Amino acid sequence: MIRPELRRARASRISAATAGVGAVFAARALLVAAAGLAFAGAALADTYKWVDEKGVVHYTDKMPPEQVNKAATVLDKQARTIKQIEPPPTPAQRATKDAEDQRAQALAKDREAADRKDRALMQSFTSAEEIELSKSRAVATIDGQLQSAHAYITQLGKRRDEAEAKRLSYGTKPVPDSLEREIASIDVEVQKQKDLVVAHQQERVQAIARYDAFTARWRALRSEADAKAVGGAPTSANPAGVKVAPR
Repeated sequence: MIRPELRRARASRISAATAGVGAVFAARALLVAAAGLAFAGAALADTYKWVDEKGVVHYTDKMPPEQVNKAATVLDKQARTIKQIEPPPTPAQRATKDAEDQRAQALAKDREAADRKDRALMQSFTSAEEIELSKSRAVATIDGQLQSAHAYITQLGKRRDEAEAKRLSYGTKPVPDSLEREIASIDVEVQKQKDLVVAHQQERVQAIARYDAFTARWRALRSEADAKAVGGAPTSANPAGVKVAPR
């Protein structure tokens, strides 16, 4: 009969041997799993398609250092394109892009300025008749300035005639310098008033054209707003989208 202490010692040795074998198998399993993951990772890695300076097409798992800043195509494991790497722009391309961006910004600013003018126009006048009334007032003011300039020119003309007659009265005698200066001063003022008349006339034409343009633009915006407001759509002239009856 085996003594109890011997039985316990034998059981301990068997358990230790079994544990050692299990550890070996576990380690091998981990190594196999790691290898499988590495293989799977390699199989799923992206492929880079690029062309060298001689025109030869290459397929690599990473870009060579000298090709990093050049064009390439990234492919998946089914050789499908998943990304296109573009080369950095040339100085000429950057200059063209900058010019296009500047033009786009200028156009955006112009549109914003035009929108502000449209909003101001619609907020300033409630009808085309109001614009016509404002035009009449502006033209009347300019006409008053023209009348004043013409009246002053007439007055200056009379003064010059009197001064000229006085100068002729001296005959062969020396004409006083003060009289000569007065006549010259009148001539300068007359020319100044004539230039002012021309400026007022141009201002009158511009004012009429400006208010006529206001009227045309107001009618166009009002028509657009009325058409969209029927459906409740907000517009620059009707930002709240209030429905109104077309005029």
